[in-house]
Amino acid sequence: MFESLISLGLLILLCVVGWALGADSETLIFAGMGLAAVGFAYGIPTAIVYHWRLRQSLARCGRLPDRWWIQPTAHHALIPPNERGGVLVWAAVGGSGFLVIVLGILLTSIGLWRIFEL
Repeated sequence: MFESLISLGLLILLCVVGWALGADSETLIFAGMGLAAVGFAYGIPTAIVYHWRLRQSLARCGRLPDRWWIQPTAHHALIPPNERGGVLVWAAVGGSGFLVIVLGILLTSIGLWRIFEL
């Protein structure tokens, strides 16, 4: 299943790159800003849910360290095995939101670069 998601992500990335090569600058700028907005729209709420679920899980089993929010991924090993899926799925979705934001910024940057290219 995970390998299928990686393959699908690479296929989508290649399609976006192919589209970007033929798109004009204005289209790239607006599409990139829209893509970044979509990434923010679902990435921020899922990050909030992830941190909330991680804190709940660690506090429930008595393993919540001080200042856990500074490096939350360092505490994934402390999550009880029966709750791990319910927490880490939110981390994965939030991480995909970050990737969508980065792709949007990249498309916007390419569009701006094409406009100001001498």
